[in-house]
Amino acid sequence: MNKIGKWIIWALIAAFLLGFLPTIIDTLADFFVLTEEGLGVTQHFTRVFNQVVATIESYMWHIIIIYSIIIAFIIFMEGQNPDRTILWMLVLILVPVLGVVLYLVLGPDLQSIRNRRLFRPAKKYSFDHSPFKKAAEDQFLTGRMLHACSGADLLMRNRVEILINGSETFPAMEAAIAGARKFIHMEFFIIRDDALGHKIGGLLMEAARRGVKVRVLYDAVGSWSLKASFVKELEEAGVECRSFMPVSLPLFRRKMNFRNHRKILVVDRRVAFTGGINIGEEYEGKGHLGFWRDTFVRLEGEAVPALHAIFLHDWCVRSADDPAAICEDLDIIINGLPVKDDYSDLPVIPLQVVESGIDSVWHSIAKGYYGMISRAQRRVWVTSPYLVPGPELMNALIASSLSGVDVRVMMPSVKDHFLVFWGSRSNIEPLLRAGVRVFLYQDGFIHTKSVVSDSRIASVGTCNMDVRSLDINFENQLFIYDREIAESFARQFETDMKRCKELNIAEWEKRPLWQKLLESFGRLYSAQI
Repeated sequence: MNKIGKWIIWALIAAFLLGFLPTIIDTLADFFVLTEEGLGVTQHFTRVFNQVVATIESYMWHIIIIYSIIIAFIIFMEGQNPDRTILWMLVLILVPVLGVVLYLVLGPDLQSIRNRRLFRPAKKYSFDHSPFKKAAEDQFLTGRMLHACSGADLLMRNRVEILINGSETFPAMEAAIAGARKFIHMEFFIIRDDALGHKIGGLLMEAARRGVKVRVLYDAVGSWSLKASFVKELEEAGVECRSFMPVSLPLFRRKMNFRNHRKILVVDRRVAFTGGINIGEEYEGKGHLGFWRDTFVRLEGEAVPALHAIFLHDWCVRSADDPAAICEDLDIIINGLPVKDDYSDLPVIPLQVVESGIDSVWHSIAKGYYGMISRAQRRVWVTSPYLVPGPELMNALIASSLSGVDVRVMMPSVKDHFLVFWGSRSNIEPLLRAGVRVFLYQDGFIHTKSVVSDSRIASVGTCNMDVRSLDINFENQLFIYDREIAESFARQFETDMKRCKELNIAEWEKRPLWQKLLESFGRLYSAQI
């Protein structure tokens, strides 16, 4: 609807209300009265209020039952997996009042109730696999699938630098920001206004003052503690700031559930960064969890505009900006790959930039993980802070291990999210029984999200091996088809193993009853989200 149409509608509404203005004034006069102490209420108001309260009390259970039935119908029609549907139905039946509240806060979200600016229409992606037939057919089977379900192109010319922990990541990002000439586009789930946040914020403000176009997008829930004064300081220096889907009471549950978990930094379309690290001192190992083990990636080449396209869509969800206008203003090309000669000096490192979220029909990253695990012939090594992968990926890990593939899973030994931690622990026993080697990281907290399949594919990015990341959150992940890169991730996995305790099934089965109970509660919670 155009602006003129909206003004006409508002004018009609105003005229309608003005027509009832005398009636409204008379009603207010019956309800309220001015006294020497100020505004007071009449006896008529008190009688009407008491009648309304009594009516609500009389029909409270009827209202709750009707509302529960409506919610149950919504759950039934959502098309979630049967286990999740049955669990929610039981919760509504056994605890109808609390069950409705839990569903509104934690339950899966209706994809049919869509913010049109947030959810793009499902696209029919090309099934032309010719770009994937230029090399070994088996190497790109996963790539072909990702192209078919997400439209992710095979990007050939790239430079990939693996950054280990905040000690390597933050200096690299700071150098890129300091050297920016045209634009800086930054998107993070969490941005803190601590010492590190102020340091990076200072670099962003300095860039804006010298004429660089700076845009910062942060998640409203992930960056809940970000002070308005810090954002105002950035904006006064010329930095444009947006929060992704701010939470308001009328839409509390829906907007709490849809979170932007991506981490993207693009500078001048020449360099981009992504991975697991957010902006905060804890990612330097200064938080209550101690040493923070994480992985980021610095990219040059064809992957940069692909990551930039993801940022632009997310940014335009939260602003009135048009992506085409932004690109024209910055003199960049997003639609279609740049001319390959632009990157002729870069090595051939094939990769795909894959995004997923609640608007992803196929849950593309989950499909990519499944392809890597199920097609592995020699090894699958997984690192994830949370291990609640859902039945498909659990079965893939178990089947690969039972087939003789060297399957290893690395996860933290300390918790940062109570229920997800115990939900992750509930999946350890079936993996151990299938011969999967499980390692608990002992030296602080491990937050890396990576998968290595044989020496052919490595995946790294923002997506945890848990149902929230795989099914609901907005995520981005790299799938890299390069032997040297895959071996680098494998060597780092072996380095991290030295700081781990390997579990064995005999000891694990002897864990105390209270731990098994917490695992059961965690598993139940994980099935609900």
